[in-house]
Amino acid sequence: MLKGLKSIVAAVAIVAASSASYAEEGKILRVTAASSDLNAMWVELCKTFEKEHPGVTVELDNTSRNYDDLVQATLRASITHSLPDISFQGANSMRVFIDRKLAVPLNQFLNTDTSESRKALSPAVASIGSQSGETYALGFGVAEPVVYFNLDLMKKIGFTADNLPKKWDDIISAGDKITKLGDNNLGLFFQYDSAEFFWDALIFSQGARLMKADESDIAFDGPEGLKALEIIAEIGKVGQASSDMSRDQARSLFAAGKLAILFDSNSNLPRFETDSKDKFQVAVGVFPMLSEKGQLPAAGSIAMMFADTSARQLLAWEFLKFVTGPTGQGIVAHRSGWIPANDFAIQNSPELRSHFDKNPNYHASLEQLPKLTGWYAFPGPNSLKITKGIVDVMRDVMTLKKSPQDGLGVMATSTRKLLASK
Repeated sequence: MLKGLKSIVAAVAIVAASSASYAEEGKILRVTAASSDLNAMWVELCKTFEKEHPGVTVELDNTSRNYDDLVQATLRASITHSLPDISFQGANSMRVFIDRKLAVPLNQFLNTDTSESRKALSPAVASIGSQSGETYALGFGVAEPVVYFNLDLMKKIGFTADNLPKKWDDIISAGDKITKLGDNNLGLFFQYDSAEFFWDALIFSQGARLMKADESDIAFDGPEGLKALEIIAEIGKVGQASSDMSRDQARSLFAAGKLAILFDSNSNLPRFETDSKDKFQVAVGVFPMLSEKGQLPAAGSIAMMFADTSARQLLAWEFLKFVTGPTGQGIVAHRSGWIPANDFAIQNSPELRSHFDKNPNYHASLEQLPKLTGWYAFPGPNSLKITKGIVDVMRDVMTLKKSPQDGLGVMATSTRKLLASK
């Protein structure tokens, strides 16, 4: 093992001195990414990297619709020894690959690379993907829970861009009024099937946790968990219970101008602005906070390395530096609603700062930055099953098949059972 690490360190030094050597050999880099909704961004990143690294071909697979699908596809690939060299996973998926010893540790590259491209990476890029002193991923794009409004529909019930509802009671009331307008309009849709991201948001916004600090037991089975499910039930009552659909269907309904309020990730902002052009006006609001100590989960994308040889790891490292560096982060800013993870890229780019300043729909995401915390991943081999159980209960409460109290009991019992099962 020590000999292998020394060879990698030596190879990194060679790359720093002559980064074009690998390109002359015509290397192929295999990359997977989610979600497919951001196809334009993934393609531009790969094509731009190829232009800047002649002789390199990036084979991109971004067919996974969401992070859960990509996690499953990656785990299947590990069984058949066909892992990609680089994969853009959800921020809460890192633990899955660390526990299975699939993720390549990156400190060996971060600590030995003295190139200008390495110096362009801010500390936050590495800290986002760190665990127990080792970096297993680089931060790529930061996603947050936000609220999208169709201003044209909101104006019909007396709201304007300057006085949009910010509290849960007001948002739910507005959604009810829109639904009652008829004409196939839906007032409010709360996304619950994006792993447990929005469950985290409901819990964290109350200043609470999903598990105790020492992870000895869950911590969401009290008043905060009940409050979260009560909010979900109220949303169901004002329309979503009878018009429940997948998040993709909800996004399509919003793009068609028939959904007034949508809880979704800021990463979909460019898509909604494009789809709504010349049809209706979009506004973005902050996620409703329930406590002054409340926080919100930071999601988005992290870049992980799975390359299994020294040569492939070196090429993969060049790609990682590119996508998290100034050029790659500029593409992230323009092609997604994510906030770049590399704050150096924003600080050193007047063009990027202007990009965010001139578009008020980014202001909600920027305003929430001080409140962000990690997107929690449950420990143990059953973390994905726990997530599915949480989503299933949210669906049952949203569609009024379970009461909030009963739903919380099922969620708590199921989670504890899966945590105890090794």
